[in-house]
Amino acid sequence: MKRDNMNIWALVSREIRYRKAGFVIGLICVAVAIGSLVGAVTLLNAHETHTETVLEQRARETDNLLARKERETREEMDRLEDDYRRIMRDMGHNVLILHEDQSLARLRSAGYPDTTMPEDYAYRLGEGYIETLNHLLPVLQERIPWPEHDDLEIILTGTPGQVPVSHLSRFLTEDGEAYRNPIVDPIPEGGLKVGHAVARELNLRPGDTVSLRGEEFKVHEIQPPQGDQEDIMVWCNLEVAQRWLEKEGRINAIFALECICDIDALGQIMDEVEEILPDVQVLEFSSRVKARGEARQRAEEEARRSVAAEIEQREKMLAGEIEHREEVLNELHRLASILVPVVLLASGLWIFFLVLGNVREREAEIGILRAIGVRESKIMAVFLSRAVIIGLIGAVFGYFGGIIVGVAWSEVPVFSTDFFRMFNPLLFIAALFTAAILCAVAGWLPALKAANSDPADVLRQD
Repeated sequence: MKRDNMNIWALVSREIRYRKAGFVIGLICVAVAIGSLVGAVTLLNAHETHTETVLEQRARETDNLLARKERETREEMDRLEDDYRRIMRDMGHNVLILHEDQSLARLRSAGYPDTTMPEDYAYRLGEGYIETLNHLLPVLQERIPWPEHDDLEIILTGTPGQVPVSHLSRFLTEDGEAYRNPIVDPIPEGGLKVGHAVARELNLRPGDTVSLRGEEFKVHEIQPPQGDQEDIMVWCNLEVAQRWLEKEGRINAIFALECICDIDALGQIMDEVEEILPDVQVLEFSSRVKARGEARQRAEEEARRSVAAEIEQREKMLAGEIEHREEVLNELHRLASILVPVVLLASGLWIFFLVLGNVREREAEIGILRAIGVRESKIMAVFLSRAVIIGLIGAVFGYFGGIIVGVAWSEVPVFSTDFFRMFNPLLFIAALFTAAILCAVAGWLPALKAANSDPADVLRQD
């Protein structure tokens, strides 16, 4: 049996060497057929793989865009917060905290509160956790005459300066004892801050020395005109005012800055303050607070709309790209469903005629082999083996050629990760099997004709 096998392979080898041109043509034929099959499959796989890669990349880009836009929005909101905070700071305090017994009618008629409360209230608020309340300024105010200047009426306002809100450390100095950018600058010891109307009446300038109630003071600051009662105020240190008015440890008002981001929270500050100080009343200058909240809301809504519009635009572009790629993929499927069977059929017919032509050319030799006793099965095996060898070798060339051509027609970069993923072992085995079957089927009838030929008739014709 081993000797028969050796004889078959020897005959196949001689057959290939005798018909080299036919063997090469057969290889080309199979390589084209398998290359078309593998190339079509590779092109489809490459297109799907590249589509998945592109979609994943677009999804990451969208996620990154969303994260970046949200970060930029937060940063923009922080900038707006700082801008509005500075605007509101420049506009002045927008909350006034008074004792609950303070008559608002008397407040309006007198121009200052006449009911006092403990100075400690301001510090209790500063230590309480009220996120929207900032820049606490306790004051003690009373309308008094200025004896040294013909009893000119002024509103004496004593203050220790702004009381820090402990949990809002980002606005405070490193030691937490003062604001970096206070609304009201602290009054230095031995100094006065004089309202515009008073300064104009007395012809005062910063740096002048004046006498008030028998004590010498230096004019620290002249306030710009305000158009209200602040123009007749004279500010001094709280301890000085408490001593003059005989109200040690007392104040009659706390000014504050309410900073809200949601105008629906307007009025909430009253409940929060009264939880800490139950015997006070809170007045909000709501128009200032509401204007700031509405401006910030509009800015935030505009930023959100901008992000949403850009995300929507990218999603539309992505949907359009997906639709286009699906159309291309469907077109490739239709093309492959037509091209591959036609190429395989044409290649099968080509192999059939190549083997048939070889059989006809070798009829005399086939007749001699039959005459000397070579079995039909061995003759048939020689031609089928030659056809299968053509198929297997052609399949190898066609497989690698098809992958290279398929990738070249796709959008997958050569030598990329996706490129090497196209080399599928199962597809390689399928290509070998398909080529072997194709060549065996195509060569079956010519091989059968050669095996069943009558040696007497062949030799008689020769």
